[in-house]
Amino acid sequence: MTDLIKLDVGFQNYDWGKEAKDSFVARMKGLSNDTSGKHYAELWVGTHPNCPSYVIDGENKIPLAEFIAKPENTYKYLSRTHQRGPFKDTIPYLLKILSIRTALSIQSHPCKALAEKLHKENPDKYKDPNHKPELICAISPFEALCCFRSLQQVVRFLKASPELAALVKAEEVVGEWWSEGAKFPEADSPKEKKALKGLMTNLYKADQESVKTGLRAHLKRVKANPSCTEDKVFARVYDQYPDDVGCWMVYILNYVQMTKGQALFLSDSEPHAYISGDGVEIMASSDNVVRAGLTPKWKDVPTLINMLKYDTTGLQKARHQCNRLENAGRWQVQYYQPPRAFPDFSLFRIEHDEHTGTGTATCNLPTIGLGFCLFGKAKVNNHEIVAGECFAVPYGEVEIQATNSRALLFIASMNRAPLAKI
Repeated sequence: MTDLIKLDVGFQNYDWGKEAKDSFVARMKGLSNDTSGKHYAELWVGTHPNCPSYVIDGENKIPLAEFIAKPENTYKYLSRTHQRGPFKDTIPYLLKILSIRTALSIQSHPCKALAEKLHKENPDKYKDPNHKPELICAISPFEALCCFRSLQQVVRFLKASPELAALVKAEEVVGEWWSEGAKFPEADSPKEKKALKGLMTNLYKADQESVKTGLRAHLKRVKANPSCTEDKVFARVYDQYPDDVGCWMVYILNYVQMTKGQALFLSDSEPHAYISGDGVEIMASSDNVVRAGLTPKWKDVPTLINMLKYDTTGLQKARHQCNRLENAGRWQVQYYQPPRAFPDFSLFRIEHDEHTGTGTATCNLPTIGLGFCLFGKAKVNNHEIVAGECFAVPYGEVEIQATNSRALLFIASMNRAPLAKI
């Protein structure tokens, strides 16, 4: 067991964030009483240049990247295995807290090869050459749109909305599967992928006046008589982004609800949009986003249409089953580990529910760990950490001790870490 350093981390105010009194981000920064009307959206823990973290050294603050670059700290915080790999001298992940009031954009993230291409061709919009797989773990009830529905489900929604069916030229694209009782193609088959891409292409090629007219007619009908949960979600999203073509994605992507501790892992080229809630997000250290709706920001629709996988088993893969260890109600350790093809990050969720009692949880990190305390307090490597504090720990064994209080902590590191032990 080795040392710990505390961090001063930054945050982002975006329109889709929550007001200070409701935001986990504002709470972490001690700003819950801010009445300025600012929306607190994201807390960033890491070395990304858009919002870097700093090491607190008395009255001085040192950028975390600069701190890690000092030879004595490189040796202490980054393992030899790390230094022999592609991420040498860097922290390859970015840890965040999200507080979401209104839906985020319809988006996807490029794979490494595409990220490099986009960065080279358009560095003003794609500011780094890295991919951006990500994992979101709910810390409050959380809603998202994620990955494509099966073609059969999409066709069912198209038949319920003649406006959407007209925009996507449904009968022309879907062909034989538009008939009642038709046998749909197998999941992820080339035929299914081609049909979904055709529907998406037509939707985003439709002229704005037709999109607006169709959205308003559909909204009037579903507000008067909603027939499913998706209709209610559509109405909410439309109120936030009137006349935006992205509102239709409620019927094309899966609608997902998560409770505390549940998680989604999204690899590259999977469409998604977070709708509401609070979550801890861990991702590759990148800010590359390809958008196509539900946002006033710049959109790159052609790139998004061409990069998507059109994989209708994506949600099954995205629903992330964490490894869990429990010990008599003292500590509950959950470990979220992406597939081995994504070595950039993994995440520990460490919770102590008892009001009294003691206990120790131990996590073994393959390289530097970045973390924070969301509730209560605990000792991490014998340093007391209270709610709102962020920290970095060296690789190896990290010890978390209860201090007669409820506590909830998250610690991120690279992938391939062995399971925690209690």
